[in-house]
Amino acid sequence: MSLPPDFTRFATAFQHARYDEALALIDTLIGMHPHAAALYWHRANCLEKLERYGDITPVLDQLLRLKPDHVPAIVKRAQYDGDAGEAELRRALTLDPNHVEAMSLLSRTLRHRDDGDTHRAEADALLDRAIELAPMRVDLLEARATLRRSAATRYDDGPDDADTLKSWNGLRYSRSRLEDALDDYATCHALSGEYRYAVRMGMILHDLGRYDEALASYDTALATMAADDPKREFIIETRAKSENGGAGEREQMARLIESGLIGDGGNRSMNEDVAAQALLAAANAIRAGKSVQEAIETRVSDDPDTLMATNIAQQILNVAHEPAPQLEVVDAAAYPAYQRRFVDAAARDIKALGLRHVGDAEARGMFLILGQHVLLRFFADESGEIGVASFAMKPKWPGWIGFLVLLLTGKWKVNAMVECVSQFDDGTHLSTQLDSPSPFEYGGCIDIERMPRKTSIRNLVARHIERVADFKRAHPANVAMVADDIEGMDLRWREGQRVKRDYRASIGYITENELKRLLGAHHARFGDKVKTQLAMLAEDLADRA
Repeated sequence: MSLPPDFTRFATAFQHARYDEALALIDTLIGMHPHAAALYWHRANCLEKLERYGDITPVLDQLLRLKPDHVPAIVKRAQYDGDAGEAELRRALTLDPNHVEAMSLLSRTLRHRDDGDTHRAEADALLDRAIELAPMRVDLLEARATLRRSAATRYDDGPDDADTLKSWNGLRYSRSRLEDALDDYATCHALSGEYRYAVRMGMILHDLGRYDEALASYDTALATMAADDPKREFIIETRAKSENGGAGEREQMARLIESGLIGDGGNRSMNEDVAAQALLAAANAIRAGKSVQEAIETRVSDDPDTLMATNIAQQILNVAHEPAPQLEVVDAAAYPAYQRRFVDAAARDIKALGLRHVGDAEARGMFLILGQHVLLRFFADESGEIGVASFAMKPKWPGWIGFLVLLLTGKWKVNAMVECVSQFDDGTHLSTQLDSPSPFEYGGCIDIERMPRKTSIRNLVARHIERVADFKRAHPANVAMVADDIEGMDLRWREGQRVKRDYRASIGYITENELKRLLGAHHARFGDKVKTQLAMLAEDLADRA
């Protein structure tokens, strides 16, 4: 029997996505054949395509009055009428026990019930059966994979078993459920080729500790997605977590903690710096392999004395393991007036001895420790063998100068510093600087001469020039490291850090006499706690090496 012309036109319009035209044609047919149940089914599908969801249920009601056992209509009506959904879906499955969509919807409905946990087994069985009947349905496989992955996370306080997988960030998983979810996502990817499933596979492989496989899965996703896909950056960032055997995730967490210490780039208060150093210690503990919980509990104490001891211990380590300078050329005008006044005054005396201005910079890598932005002005002699740095800062926590001045004396004053440095190829580090309250002493190839605070800058620089000349006469075969620009100053600074770091590590970072000088009258209160915290923090550093 041939179809009425109006229905043929309807079918053509629907197939070509002209849904408004298709709806008008089907309404004409319904007017001509009001008792033809099939026409109402087609009208419901048109309304669905037009996203007129609120108009669908009355049409399905009319259809079911004409044909009460129309299973597709029962299922669709249940989809749009949650109140009657479960009962109608169960009736649909009574009429057609193998109706895949009815199984899928009933499974979802049972999970969303207030007492959904009591129906989880039935919901799982329904979804499994639907997939068994329709193994190529990617949407069903994705739904099950998502459920399995969610169910893999253990929130209970029960004991671990052979199936328990514990992560460094404190989460516990069911290994078998993660692997089941992985299998489903793998099938989704094989059937669809969509990169998002490869990404989810990568995430699960990471949780399973299969980092090389995770990286490969992320690479598959990146290779198949468009170069301008907005999700690309997210996937690259997520991939980085699996690098270096999963250490990338620890590094990201540590950096997240550290990023909060910088804020908007403004200077930190003393109290903020106290907290900052404790959090920096926690970040380094995470890098060293400690769990987030352990890192926070052991490095960020509620006890004020322990917190203070942790901060003092961190300062001791900072002396040896300060961040690389990362010198960046800056405009002096952006810095506080007191800093500019000092470097300008120092420049006049330094230039009078024949040294030239190399440039102005900030050690960006030092901000986490300094807690403030400091202008540094660099000078060099004609050969580049002698470097001079001048700066001024208001000492505050966490710098050891700030610790001494603020904690021990309670005084607040501007600390001005001029340091002359030369470095030789035998490892000798010559430094001439004004005296400071630093308790730290050096030996070996580190030769630091501290001159009285009242020494003029001109005499300080002249003394360093004299010391370099004496050293070169005594060691004519030694070659000095040349630094005649900001980049060279950065390299020499790094080399000086290396030499000092090696020395401090060789003595356990601080001697008992140094600790006594550092703490003064507070030694009895803090001495043992500082040593305990120092040992713990030093262990973190060793574990990261």
